[in-house]
Amino acid sequence: MMTSRSQKNGLLSSHSLYLLAMVLTYFRRANLRTEEYRTYFFPSLFLANQFEEEELFRWEIYPWALGLMWMIEKEQLHHLRNQMLIRMGFKAWVDRETCDLIMAQDPDHCAWKRERKVHHSWAIRQCRRDDVDFTIKGPWITPAPCFLCNTILLPCQEE
Repeated sequence: MMTSRSQKNGLLSSHSLYLLAMVLTYFRRANLRTEEYRTYFFPSLFLANQFEEEELFRWEIYPWALGLMWMIEKEQLHHLRNQMLIRMGFKAWVDRETCDLIMAQDPDHCAWKRERKVHHSWAIRQCRRDDVDFTIKGPWITPAPCFLCNTILLPCQEE
């Protein structure tokens, strides 16, 4: 699931390596069973985003997690996020060292090999600074190519 969603998201603006490592940390803290990962992936990613991302970009997760009916179904995402917090004993803060340890367990996984270009690492990417429209796009709209890269990056795609 991580791979297919990440490939659709081109520049991966709604999550980073550390957000994914935070999600895996949450899974362990909550003692989730493997079959629960799919249910709690987006609520956990949403929680990680609440800690790490600017408000504007948090909304982008809704259509990715909930599809076209995201405006109606977002309360369910919030409910599952709250359940996750309870299961973790409200221990949602994850330090960088823990994230690094999570990534070191399988350093060859394609999710950890992705390297974001410097001009894509700002909270508002340099390639989008001229945009006045920060509308929520979701998975059904292909991201605009970066004029600095002239490409859409697919991190888990074989070259």
